[in-house]
Amino acid sequence: MKGYKSPVSRLVRIFKKSRDAWKKRAIQRQEKVRALEVKVRDLSKSRERWKEKAKAVHEELRQIREEQGNVSAENPERTTKAIAGTILAPEAEGIALTAPAGHHYPVFVIQLGIQQIVQSLNSLRGSQRNFELFAQFFAVHTPSYGSIRRWLLRLGLYELQKGQEYRSDWIIILDLTVELGQLKCLVILGIPAARLRETGYALQHQDVEVLDMVVLAHSTGEIIEQKLVELSERIGTPCQILSDHGSDVKKGTGLYQQKNPEVICTYDITHQMALLLKKELVNDDRYQTFARQCSLSRQQTKQTALYFLAPPKQRLKSRYLNVDSYVDWAQQVLHYQAQGDFSQISLVFTLDEQAIISLADCLDEQPLAQLSGMKGKEYPDEKTFISNLIQHLGPELFAQKGKPICQAADIGRRKFQEKLGWLNEYQAEIMLYAQLVEIVHTVQKQVKQDGLNQASKATFEKKMKETSLLPRAQQFREQVLAYLDREGAKIPEGQTLLGTSDIIESIFGKYKLFSSERSLKEIGKMVLMIPVFTARITCDTVQKAMESVRQIDIEKWSNQVFGQSMLSKRRTVSSQQETTQKLHEKPTQVSLQT
Repeated sequence: MKGYKSPVSRLVRIFKKSRDAWKKRAIQRQEKVRALEVKVRDLSKSRERWKEKAKAVHEELRQIREEQGNVSAENPERTTKAIAGTILAPEAEGIALTAPAGHHYPVFVIQLGIQQIVQSLNSLRGSQRNFELFAQFFAVHTPSYGSIRRWLLRLGLYELQKGQEYRSDWIIILDLTVELGQLKCLVILGIPAARLRETGYALQHQDVEVLDMVVLAHSTGEIIEQKLVELSERIGTPCQILSDHGSDVKKGTGLYQQKNPEVICTYDITHQMALLLKKELVNDDRYQTFARQCSLSRQQTKQTALYFLAPPKQRLKSRYLNVDSYVDWAQQVLHYQAQGDFSQISLVFTLDEQAIISLADCLDEQPLAQLSGMKGKEYPDEKTFISNLIQHLGPELFAQKGKPICQAADIGRRKFQEKLGWLNEYQAEIMLYAQLVEIVHTVQKQVKQDGLNQASKATFEKKMKETSLLPRAQQFREQVLAYLDREGAKIPEGQTLLGTSDIIESIFGKYKLFSSERSLKEIGKMVLMIPVFTARITCDTVQKAMESVRQIDIEKWSNQVFGQSMLSKRRTVSSQQETTQKLHEKPTQVSLQT
């Protein structure tokens, strides 16, 4: 107590108060500890009770599955067989359940992984996730996305390197696909003319074969001719070559045809129609203004209630292949306007200042004065507005003047006119463009479904005979007839060949769907997916591909065709930069004590 200067009586009060406070907190902590002990005890008992119930239910479920003949987790071989039997033909089950030589996974797992990519358009990692989901219910192996990628590449190289039959009726379709970087890939597809009777002229991916696939740093007509000559030595001289007449391809096929005049070179109808439309519309100021207005309207309606009426997005490339999208949109919007129901844009009706100004020209002073009681008020829907309008004007005057008043007060109509009313100025042009599109669709449907022959021109004339066309559309039809006459005359009488290369464009689109996911969108090893898209994926094919193509074969092929990839070069630069930074870092100072 000697160290304190305060009176003893005051110190006693302070110490006592402090002791009571500490005592109270200690009691509270003890009560809390006891409560937690009770809670832990109760939770432990509850956990044990539910654990026993779960075990009992699990055992009961296992017994039920065994009684019903279902496969249990203790019999993975039977589970695998059950899964394989649901996705594979019965005659392929023996192959499906065995793993290819040198592989860990059975054939059906490899096939399922590949088909998820090719047919379901899953990503590599998405396919891995699907296997992980399967594993929750079935005793099935779960491959990584890297394994699935290697399976795809092996199957692609197998399909690319397998030999084709030597014959004289090959129809070949060729085109170049480009991505970032300097490399281009020349793809040559083929189908025997005799097989067209079975497949029809609207080809599927599995109807054609990849006859050759060449990666080029530079593509010229001479190089393409050389590749066609080399291909002919392996498979025979084709009877028809179909292409989009790109500059290099057109020159190459022309040089090849000079040496092989019996070969028929056909201009793909899709690209020919796009070229005719381009010639027709590229100098048409009204169409160019119409297209610009469509792009502007898309921007103006993005964040508004009119977005459901927004024009389609314009493509940067091949825009004349998609003229029909703008024309169809314009016709739909004009039809929507003609119906007069704009409630999907807005239900509100109001006689605001803008509405009164617009009514000044069609209404006298007396009706305008009678509407003064409704000025500035908002009505939730048309029915409520009309009810109030009849009260102010009376039934007789409403029958005479009600329609223009309702139109002026319709907020939805006003918003439509503000953003899309410009379409009314192009109704005549839209009718013309619609006729051009109808001509294109008619001839494309005919050639793509029925093929190309000497009678194609007469067939098209018969289809368009009863169609009333504007003078400009009639001139366009004559250009289409000239194309059918020119290309059909090349084909021998009584024979029908292909008229479209849409199949190769479709395969390129599917390939680019996957190539777009890469960090550097260059042509690389994944180009081997193109032969996979055309392959008929069966157990036998998968087993042969996995056993005959090794991973080292993929690497050798890649190094021979591509060399060092762009991504590898980027990683090399990054690693060199990191090494340089480490070398320039100051060493840590260390004190040495003797």
